[in-house]
Amino acid sequence: MALDHHHTEPVLLVRKRADLVGEWERSCHLAALPDDGTRSTLLTLCGERIEVGAAELLPEPEGMPCVACLLSAAPRS
Repeated sequence: MALDHHHTEPVLLVRKRADLVGEWERSCHLAALPDDGTRSTLLTLCGERIEVGAAELLPEPEGMPCVACLLSAAPRS
């Protein structure tokens, strides 16, 4: 999957809930803010899909970041 190096939309900080997955699967991802609030799945900038019920919303970055999400959000000079 090609990374979107021009992402400018608001994003959420999310990771999978600890009661559902092991610590190695709990990277901090950036997910596009759902435009209508009715989606059951969040699509991260790296292309991973996380079910809303399995997602933990974070108020600030926490834990290991997803490098692919960071690269997708980073401005290009």
